[in-house]
Amino acid sequence: MRLIVFLSLLCASVTLPGWAQVKVASQARFDLSADTAAGALTQGEFIEGDGSLDRMNWRPAAEQPRTYTANFGITRFSWTTVALRFVPERTGFVTLSLMGPWEEATPGSGTIYRQEILWDAFSAEGTSLTNPGFEAGTATSATGWSGGTPQTAYVWATPLEGSRMLRTWHNGASTRTLRVTAGTPVTLRVSARSYLPPDYQDMKPLGKNTPAHETARRFMRGANLGNYLEAPPNTWGTIVYTKEDFRLMKQEGFDHVRLPIAWHYYAGAAPEHKLSTNIFQKVDFLVTNALAAGLSAMINIHHFDDFTSNPAANTNKFYAIWRQIAARYASFPKEVVFELLNEPMAAATTPVLNPIYAETIRQIRETNPNRTIFLGPSQWNSINELPNLKLPETENNVIVTVHSYEPFNFTHQGATWTSPEVAKLRGIVFPGPPSTPLTPPSGISAGLSNWIASYNTLPTERNPSSAAAFHSRLKMAQEWSEYYGRPVHVGEFGAYELADPQSRANFYGAMREVMDEFGLGWAIWDWKAGFHYIKNGQPDPIQLREALFPKGKLRTSARGKIEMNSAIGKTHVIHRSFALGNPAGWRPVSTQTLSSPQLIFEDAEVSESGKAFYRSEWIK
Repeated sequence: MRLIVFLSLLCASVTLPGWAQVKVASQARFDLSADTAAGALTQGEFIEGDGSLDRMNWRPAAEQPRTYTANFGITRFSWTTVALRFVPERTGFVTLSLMGPWEEATPGSGTIYRQEILWDAFSAEGTSLTNPGFEAGTATSATGWSGGTPQTAYVWATPLEGSRMLRTWHNGASTRTLRVTAGTPVTLRVSARSYLPPDYQDMKPLGKNTPAHETARRFMRGANLGNYLEAPPNTWGTIVYTKEDFRLMKQEGFDHVRLPIAWHYYAGAAPEHKLSTNIFQKVDFLVTNALAAGLSAMINIHHFDDFTSNPAANTNKFYAIWRQIAARYASFPKEVVFELLNEPMAAATTPVLNPIYAETIRQIRETNPNRTIFLGPSQWNSINELPNLKLPETENNVIVTVHSYEPFNFTHQGATWTSPEVAKLRGIVFPGPPSTPLTPPSGISAGLSNWIASYNTLPTERNPSSAAAFHSRLKMAQEWSEYYGRPVHVGEFGAYELADPQSRANFYGAMREVMDEFGLGWAIWDWKAGFHYIKNGQPDPIQLREALFPKGKLRTSARGKIEMNSAIGKTHVIHRSFALGNPAGWRPVSTQTLSSPQLIFEDAEVSESGKAFYRSEWIK
């Protein structure tokens, strides 16, 4: 759970060993500049993918309406596709420049990093674009494009289309002119990824059948026990959890609990930093009752702000706490897992954390050689930080955790601990747009005003309060997971109780659908505090049950073959009967624990002339 509001950040670039003033790009950039004949460029927006679109504020004020600079996040392990649409005021020409980010190697030095981008699969509507895939040309140039370096397939990337890509950077842009017509919308669609030199040292990918993958199948649908042990003692941690909570969780369909714990408040003086018996007793109660109810349990360190603000001064304390936790639970079954640190931020950047995580894992392994360990990147476990995470290559029992609270203005509307302007928000629905436009509160930033304008006007598929706010980021998490063979778990998502009940249910349902699509396990924040699932023994609103645990609908595509959309990790028992109306006639014929979001069963015992009926039972 976040205690302060944050902006979504693009992942920091990684300095390449041996390449002075060069970094791996985490953003791609292209610019549009219209001539005076074409006039202003208007109605600019990303209609596919996430990105920022701004005027070139370094140009003279009179020229800025004729410009756009577009930036969007990219990765080194997959292609990112975006589409941008704009409308020219008049007929004329627009210069398109494919480039890269501007970032000084040393602030004030004037020397910028060389951050190279690979481009491919360009297309355009509303204008003519020759050689969009950079196929025509010589070994050093692409016909119709000025600048840039053609690139064929190599160890780190293969073209999306054809046999060539184009490589650019900020001071090595590729440009061309586009003829535009007054009032005719122009749509530009392009794919990009980071360029890596052939000798780049990347994290070694693992397979897809590791011990971590086995554990991930037991951590698919979880709940956080918030507003309890993560709070400073005797403050706001007033929620009481009982055995009945664990029984209800299992009954509803959850398979694990995440236990946020601020162990550092209960640690003694250096060098031992001995943990109090009292905190262990409280955690023991939660863990043992979760296990007794048939739930797995995740133990973490939560809100260790002294560490995240000054890792160097608190690393030994961090290690000492984990040595004690590891020793305490070494004899517990594999259903108990450890999560090293919740939502690192500030000075605890991902590059700073990488060696600390590695050493923590090494120390835990002394007492827990086979325990699954969860860990996450910095910036509040940001998905955008995944490319900066470096895991020990010999470790195949680590699961990576990320958090997703987008769209933040919806999920945290009215939350007083975020920011003054988000605390003012009320009445934001999911998905947008609203039936009645929202009136912006007074005294808010231009950024929030623009967000509300988009929320009021854009269709659902592009609305900032819709699945468009999180789909591409969760897709990136899935792509990172697939590429590196490391399971990813969404350890927190949720919507605060001040959102209207139906919108909350809509949001949880949309998130669950996308996470099911990408095979990601998840844990809601939270069970019965401010982002609650349960209230007075029932889901609140009641629609949350169907949103998170929808009833499967069987369908048949051929005789004796049935299919059903479900979720990875769910176990289904297929029953068959040759006649309806006879309860005693149903027999189990197949049990499947799903490794994909779809159940498929083919009944070899049904003849071409035969008839059978089927039903599915989900084992919670």
